[in-house]
Amino acid sequence: MEKILTSYLYQYKSCPLPPLGTLLLHPGLAQVLPGQQKILAPVPFIEFSSKEMPPDNLHAFIADHENSNIKEAALFLQNYCNRILKLKVNEQLPLAAAGYFYKDDEEQLHFTSAVLPAAFVPYVAAERVIHPDVAHTILVGDRETNSAAMSEILNTEEEIKPYRWWLAAVWLSVVAVVIIFFYSINNYKYSFFGSSKSINATEARKSYQIPGK
Repeated sequence: MEKILTSYLYQYKSCPLPPLGTLLLHPGLAQVLPGQQKILAPVPFIEFSSKEMPPDNLHAFIADHENSNIKEAALFLQNYCNRILKLKVNEQLPLAAAGYFYKDDEEQLHFTSAVLPAAFVPYVAAERVIHPDVAHTILVGDRETNSAAMSEILNTEEEIKPYRWWLAAVWLSVVAVVIIFFYSINNYKYSFFGSSKSINATEARKSYQIPGK
């Protein structure tokens, strides 16, 4: 019975188990690993839902595989569900290779999906290809832009920076000339070769007079 129920679940993505609920097969999602440049294949998993679904199609499926009528098929399914209900705490009941039912310490029924071998979920290479001549979307801080716009901004900044350095150099030169100018016209009147202020000669003292004069 477990193999029949598993086969039905994989084909129709759901398997009603009245009055317990329904097993639902989800395809899962692919997982991207940018650092490893890989995309992992979707990993399907089985969920046990308390929502009940009509078991008519499942009864017909069981009857076809067991070469029996619908009433006998319904009885087969009921017997399996009764086995699940009679589970003790921490006791497990497998569903073929799909997983197993168990009850926790509070006697709540759960289903654990089996882990598929790695061979069934291969990965594919995910190396990003960037074409230099084609603009692609990039994220700068919290603002979204494209590579063409960023390239234009960076090139503009590179052109502006040398001009700003020359402007600063000229400004400093002008300031230096003004300072030298005001310093050179003060009371001491310094020239490039020293002080240009005149000195008045005084008459030498008598003790230093040359004889005969």
